[in-house]
Amino acid sequence: MLRLLTCFLFALSLALAQDTVAGRASVIDADSLEIQGVRIRLWGVDAVESGQTCLDAQGKVYPCGRRAAFALADFLGQRTVSCTRRDTDRYGRVVAVCGVAGVEVNRWLVEQGWALAYVQYGGGVYLDSQDRARAGKRGIWQGSFQAPWEYRRNPANPPTAGSPRPQSPSPAPSPSSVYYRNCAEARAAGAAPIYRGQPGYRPGLDRDGDGIACER
Repeated sequence: MLRLLTCFLFALSLALAQDTVAGRASVIDADSLEIQGVRIRLWGVDAVESGQTCLDAQGKVYPCGRRAAFALADFLGQRTVSCTRRDTDRYGRVVAVCGVAGVEVNRWLVEQGWALAYVQYGGGVYLDSQDRARAGKRGIWQGSFQAPWEYRRNPANPPTAGSPRPQSPSPAPSPSSVYYRNCAEARAAGAAPIYRGQPGYRPGLDRDGDGIACER
């Protein structure tokens, strides 16, 4: 057992030294994988988070984060995924561009509408794919959604599987400590839509009483 463990660690360190990790991938969430015990964050894209919900074309809530993760898992299957390191993030994860059977996974996620181009971190190269996904109303573009980076900023949202929540220097605001006079103000603050229990939610902003304020 010790010998096998030693061989595994040697192979892992060799792969990391070469900046390439390859093997069958486990999907943590739609932009986070694990291959041979190595956590990998896909470079240049930001997918909806595992606990995130969106609104479909009919305005109904659906678990877009889970659906995105399932779509990625189905796409990868049991095939070998090869990831080339571009960086290492502050959580120690390998940030990489990955491919399977000649298809770049990062771009595929954006083209299918399950991830956005993360322009702040080099994702401008995927804006053309994002435009195609939007035009085709694929994935989250079928309805309305909150950008995943905005979702993570709200401490009231459920925790995510793949992305650790940023540490807040101050206690999370309670729903009563945040007040928006109207939905235009909530949208300007990047808070809309607001779900029941989240900071800023109040029945006066939830016209249809479905627990989602300012969804339109």
